[in-house]
Order: sequence, then structure tokens, then C-alpha cells
Amino acid sequence: MNKTKILEITKEYGLAPNKKFGQNFLVDANITAKIIDIIQPTEEDNILEIGPGLGSLTETLLQKTGSLTAIEIDAGIVRYLTDTFLNRANFSLIHGDFLKTKIDLKFTKIVSNLPYYCASEILFKIAQEFNAEQVFVMVQKEMAERIVADPGTKNYGALSINIGLHYSADIMFNVSGNVFYPSPDVASSFVALKRLNPQLNASELDMFRLLVKSAFWGRRKTLLTALFESPHLSFKKEELKELILKSSLDEKCRGEQLSVDDFICLTKNIGYGT
Repeated sequence: MNKTKILEITKEYGLAPNKKFGQNFLVDANITAKIIDIIQPTEEDNILEIGPGLGSLTETLLQKTGSLTAIEIDAGIVRYLTDTFLNRANFSLIHGDFLKTKIDLKFTKIVSNLPYYCASEILFKIAQEFNAEQVFVMVQKEMAERIVADPGTKNYGALSINIGLHYSADIMFNVSGNVFYPSPDVASSFVALKRLNPQLNASELDMFRLLVKSAFWGRRKTLLTALFESPHLSFKKEELKELILKSSLDEKCRGEQLSVDDFICLTKNIGYGT
């Protein structure tokens, strides 16, 4: 789908790219083909597409996949998607906000051109509520670099750790704003995430997230100080010293130096009661 086609559709349906929803429509056929080649949809797949927009990917996905469920928040775009795709036997459409909608279906793959303003929230919900083996997302390049960052690097932080608990991630390619309409002012990256085997139960997951949040609470704090002073935890300092030592960590290190495995070890040793 090119820009001319986008303009035709938006004129016919009385639509306009909605800044509130972070809408930037993909208009480069070469990039679309590249994305499809990476996703490799098959007849065995049951795909969830979050925010399909005007269907740049949807059309080709439907030709290749067994089943596709799309969720779209914009009522005007839902009208267009209904007219265009709802007669396809392998297509279903949900009108709603993904962040507020409970979807009780299982998917093999999840695909989305994520709106920049809520990309991390969507990724966290995907990680927590879905077990799809593969997730493919277009995100702001800066965010992609944070997702794949290694411990101790400038881009490494809570996002890297929280996503890294659930997925291995790779940046497949970068694109300029010119492949979208309207063109964003920033570059984007297409990221492929592969689901990892769960290492924590539900209660431990809660503690893991509190530990990560606490380790990055306040700037330039050592691990011991950050965990002790965190408003999210309630441990005595001596308890924390013992548990950090038990986890083979240095109490003077900082959160950005700890790997996902380090936080998992801390979680296992601390338990899940505050």
C-alpha cells in the first residue's frame, strides 16, 4: 500500500491520521515485503495483529496464514477494515483498546507497528498475558536499542530486563520516517522477539518487577541503597546484605550492571513476600 492509496482510503472514509493514537501508516511496499519475509506466516499460524491501521500487512498476512485476529481502536478504521476484510473466512476483527481489552485466544505470532506513546505498555501486556512463540514489532529505534541492550551499556535499563525475562530479541532492520505516512521525526526498528521458557511463577514475577523497579529507583544508587530506600520494598538493611551476598552480587554494584539472570537469582533468594 502506497501513499496515494492511503490518501484515497482516508478521503473515501473521511479519515485522517490520528496523533492521539500515534498513527503512522506504512507506505513502502519493499519494507512490507521485508517484514512478511521475516514473519514467515504459514497456514498453521494463528496471528494477532495489534493496530492494523489500513491493512498494509493485513492483506498479505491473510493470504498466507490460517487465521488472523486484528484489534483496532479507531472507529473509522474499523469501518474500513470491516468493509475490506470481514468477508475473509480467516479474518476476525475486535474494535477496542488493546491495553483495556481481554482477549481469551491463543496465538502463535503477534505482529504490530506499535504507537510510540504506549509501546512499552503494549509489550508488557503481551509478555504477561500471551504465550505466542514469536512477536514482531516496529518500534522507535531508540526503544529497540534499549530492548536489546547488554548490562553495563548506556541503553541498558529496566525495559531491557523486563523484556529480557520473557524474550530473546533482535533488531532485524532500521527504517527512516520516510516509509510511513505521515512521516515521524524519528527512525524506527523492526524487532523480532522469541519467547523464552518461564523461569518464575506468578508470585515471583511480581517480586522480580519490584526488584527491577527498585534497583533503578533514584539515580546512581548502589544496589543495597536502592533496594533499602525503595518505596516498593520493605526489607531491613541486614536482610538485604545477606540476600545480595547469597546471590553472589556486590552490594556496591548498580542496577544497570545486573543481568536478567542476576535479577532472577535475587528473586529466587529473596522469595516473594515483602
